[in-house]
Amino acid sequence: MTNKINLVDLGKNILEHHYNDKVVSVNDHCLRIAINKNNTFPWHRHNRTDELFIVLEGNLRIEFENGEFVDLFPNETYCVKSGIIHRTIAIGRTVNLCFESDEEDTEYIDFNE
Repeated sequence: MTNKINLVDLGKNILEHHYNDKVVSVNDHCLRIAINKNNTFPWHRHNRTDELFIVLEGNLRIEFENGEFVDLFPNETYCVKSGIIHRTIAIGRTVNLCFESDEEDTEYIDFNE
């Protein structure tokens, strides 16, 4: 990345209902922007890395397999520790940043197996 990026403007210019892309890499991690509208991401966990969420717009719910959840609103952040099974739910249009390992480390969980 050699240019300055305004993350709020970046989110406003993306009109898709599901968008996820890397904004920048930092050492062995990356900052991703995710835009979702009324979307539930599948149950999953990251076995080698924590996942940090920062909400810029809307309401992002993070649910855990034990039934607990955390609701995040603009300018709020939450860190899901490695190994914790979770899923995210965009309530309405949600724009969030995610700081995570640059190396793919997502294990999807199917509770029906």
